[in-house]
Amino acid sequence: MSEAFENWKNELVAVGNIVQDGDETVAVEEAHRRFRRYIELLDSLTGREGYEYALAVMQSVQAAHDYGAYQTTGHTLWRFGEEAYCRAILHELPRLIQTLPDWAGDFLVCIANGAGTKNESTIHRFNDLLSKLDRRNRSIIEQFIAEQEDDGWLDDQVGVLGGDAK
Repeated sequence: MSEAFENWKNELVAVGNIVQDGDETVAVEEAHRRFRRYIELLDSLTGREGYEYALAVMQSVQAAHDYGAYQTTGHTLWRFGEEAYCRAILHELPRLIQTLPDWAGDFLVCIANGAGTKNESTIHRFNDLLSKLDRRNRSIIEQFIAEQEDDGWLDDQVGVLGGDAK
């Protein structure tokens, strides 16, 4: 990786850790500056930068409350195409499931909501890539999907995502 990429990624990950309400260790003005910089860094991406950039975008999701920033994160990921989009999400899902399960569910439901739309191919790509993951990570993700299908993020999309998906 180039030094320029590493510097960009380090900044993205730093400002992507959105300062939470009540965090008195960071001045309000600084919190706002970081938030705006995060959006600026995301908006600067075209999707032609390569998979490592898409992965860095997913790695920047670290805070429970994003105040709308992570919607931009999701939109930015789409610029990289469904292959990079799905690979980056799958790479980070085990971490998100453990630390930020609501964000894991949110990203999964965004994929599942493509059923019956022009984005349905993303579901198939996600499921194909999921089936090729190592057993441990595949199990973590499939267990989470099953839990979310039972009165969770995916209760309206049962059977759309995962190893048993049609």
